[in-house]
Amino acid sequence: MEIAMRPYPFRTVLSALPLLLALGACHRQPPTDDLLADARRYRDKGDVKAAIIQLKNAVQQQPELADVRLMLGQMYLESGDMLSAEKELRRARDAGAPRADVLPALGKALLAQGQFEGTLTATADATDAPALALRGQAMLGLGRVDDARAAFDDALRKQPGMTEATLGLARVALAADNAAQAHQLTQQAVAASPGDIESLRLQGEMQRAANEPDGARATYERILALKPDNVQTRVDLANLDIETGRFAEAREHIARARKAQPHSLPIFYSQALLDFREGHFKTAREQLQQVLRAVPDHMPSVLLAGAVEVALGADTQAERYLLQFLGADPGNAYAVKLLATVALRNGKPDDVLKLVRPLLRRTPDDVELLALAGEAEMRARRFTEAAAHFQKASSLKPDVAGLRLAHGVSRLGLGDNSRAIAELEQASQAAGDPGRAGVLLVLTHLREQQFDKALATVDEMLRKDDTAMLRNLRGGVLLARSDVDGARAGFMHALDKDGLYQPALDNLAQLDIVARKPDDARQRYEAALARDKKNAALMTALARLATLQGKSDEAMRWLERASKENPGAAAPAQLLATYYLQAGEKQKAVTLAQKLQATDPGDARALAVLAQAQAASGQTEAALESYDKLSVLQPTSAAVQLRIATLHLVASHLDDALLAARKAARLEPDNDEAALLLSSLLIEKNLLSEAGSLAHGWQTRRADSPTGWKLEGDLLMVQQKPLEALQRYEKAFGLMPSGPLQIAMHRALVAAHRAPEARTRMTAWLDRQPGDLPTRMYFASALLSANEFDSASKQYLEVVKRSPENVVALNDLAWALLQSKDARALTYAEKAHRLAPRNAAVADTLAAVLLDKGDTARALALLKKAVQGAPQAADLRFHLAQALYKAGDRKAARAQCEQLLTRHDFKRRDEVRQMLAQL
Repeated sequence: MEIAMRPYPFRTVLSALPLLLALGACHRQPPTDDLLADARRYRDKGDVKAAIIQLKNAVQQQPELADVRLMLGQMYLESGDMLSAEKELRRARDAGAPRADVLPALGKALLAQGQFEGTLTATADATDAPALALRGQAMLGLGRVDDARAAFDDALRKQPGMTEATLGLARVALAADNAAQAHQLTQQAVAASPGDIESLRLQGEMQRAANEPDGARATYERILALKPDNVQTRVDLANLDIETGRFAEAREHIARARKAQPHSLPIFYSQALLDFREGHFKTAREQLQQVLRAVPDHMPSVLLAGAVEVALGADTQAERYLLQFLGADPGNAYAVKLLATVALRNGKPDDVLKLVRPLLRRTPDDVELLALAGEAEMRARRFTEAAAHFQKASSLKPDVAGLRLAHGVSRLGLGDNSRAIAELEQASQAAGDPGRAGVLLVLTHLREQQFDKALATVDEMLRKDDTAMLRNLRGGVLLARSDVDGARAGFMHALDKDGLYQPALDNLAQLDIVARKPDDARQRYEAALARDKKNAALMTALARLATLQGKSDEAMRWLERASKENPGAAAPAQLLATYYLQAGEKQKAVTLAQKLQATDPGDARALAVLAQAQAASGQTEAALESYDKLSVLQPTSAAVQLRIATLHLVASHLDDALLAARKAARLEPDNDEAALLLSSLLIEKNLLSEAGSLAHGWQTRRADSPTGWKLEGDLLMVQQKPLEALQRYEKAFGLMPSGPLQIAMHRALVAAHRAPEARTRMTAWLDRQPGDLPTRMYFASALLSANEFDSASKQYLEVVKRSPENVVALNDLAWALLQSKDARALTYAEKAHRLAPRNAAVADTLAAVLLDKGDTARALALLKKAVQGAPQAADLRFHLAQALYKAGDRKAARAQCEQLLTRHDFKRRDEVRQMLAQL
């Protein structure tokens, strides 16, 4: 594996050049024949590293020598560097090395990388015994057991007693669950070639499979006695030690193997397996990335990667790996259980049942499968089925408290509270500690409003173990009894046990907020923080408290401190990026999100924050790239595809937007947002037949939903059939009244020349729904477009009364008042500009108001700055030209007009020409 070196500064290279030339003049490499002889000598001594160095030197001198390339490939193969071996062996073949010499080594390199199809391709025309044995191994790797058996039989007919073919047949027997035949064939191979490493390795594998770890260890040690530097055997011993829990010994074997072959993929895999078993999931992920980067289809690594991602909570990545593995091994129970766990965490109980039911039919007494099925049925609120699964699981393993706990929960769902409580009590006693079962028993009593029993249960648990968690739980029980003082005392007792116990701190903070004493909560959090100065959770809590008090700057300072003190903590940094966006600090949000994503590229949440920040800051292409990456991590997310479609719309990529909208609709056929966007894009692309099919599909599938009728109405509007569209909108409105449907009916009525009725209906809706600001904004805008400035102003005034910092409403209100010569226009224009000083449209409105009042100088300053910020906004430039003309700056006005005339799409070119004529 090549290591990328940091380039030296240019000046350093130049200054070193004379010295390098001088050294080159005094030192010459030995002739190629001498290097090759040295390599052979090192190889015979077992010094593979030294042999490789000499062979690389020889290749540098004469890169076309096939025999040198061949030997280098063979040495790489022996060292375990399969990628380099494959590369050199292919070069040897291309340079003219005999195919019969190249093929065995190349086949082994490809097989070691899991490239089974590649092995078959490389040996496609070969008929000799070694090639047939390679083909058999590749077919076995692809699950083609019968083809593999035939290939091994052919090899043995051509070369009786061939060890590789005999071992191949042993593996075929193993695949067919014929352990006796596999053992017989393996022993036959060992007897024929007692020193054959591969025969002994298979014997060790079979001993491991037969749960004979001592026998396997003896076999591996026998190999090391024959060949002390055999790295693969070190790896086998490490894997055996990992299986048997001897982690220190495994670590030692891996270290010795890595010293000999630092870039060996099997070593990376074994290290990942050890890290996983020891709970070091992030380092396990890093090791597996090394393997999968080189060999994406190495199925043991794919499965382990899935397990690692499950442990890390990265469900999307876990699902991707597990589906890949199950594509190669559909019935693997471990992979199915992991995938079912992911589905359960993502709230997809029916998916869990689809996965586990086939396995339960084969292994009905598998307790883990029964527990997964029970949990899924319970999530789906099918409590009878859940109880049956948990009861069976509990009877198979009566000492497992968690199964009694789950059985109790399922009984709760059935309303069988007395039996549920009995199960929970037994689970609590079996657990031997105040664990989840005890807590759930308390919560069950609370649900039944049996406060005395709940309190008695907590007190019994406290007699066994007086902890902060139980003290906090006792406070919660007292709070449920409306004993606020007792609850506060309970939470304080929890802090006496553990001054940093955050649930108690949070509960006390909630009481303080209700009592309108947020400063007490802040002081308590800060006192805890003084004891643990880098506690990110406490700083995040202080930020949330500051937000509740409306102190967004203080909240950001706490989050900035949390992020600075805990650079590896994702939660406060992600929250900080969101705060930056809300505060308009878009570049800060992008920078922080980029740092988060670079720290953990596989974290979907970090990538989502980055995409959101990029989109908010106008970096549309970058946001699209991030959302595309997110769609790989979350391939089943319709929401991600909707964001992609929306951004493509912003960038005027209609075809790409349509593609993403179609994906979203396929992923979630009943997602009305996806359907509405898809329909609008189909109409925009004039794909009216498909739009009609989409609408009718919704009407058939979801007769109770207004969406299908709304979609058909939109299509009829495009077809200039407003009255038919109105009928569909009214049907949709009857199913579920809403502002968007009221808007649609208004548009249809206006298009049908029934504007007074449209106005009457809209006014009636807003009288009933005065808080529907989006619909009121639409109505105000419609009135403004119709030059009904007084009526529009009344609607905008209603909006700003309810939403005082709505910049769009303030800006449009100022414009409407200006048209009515209402002096209040300046007040609202100034406020909009104060809230959005960089918004070009807002600056344009304020400038118009100022020009009307004769403040030309300030208007010009605003317009010049706005045009600098939005140079492509032609209307804005036209207004600047008008202001310059009014100010008497004819030269500058002419320059702006000339620029406008180069814009052939500008609709006011005639007015520009008239202005130029006057200039």
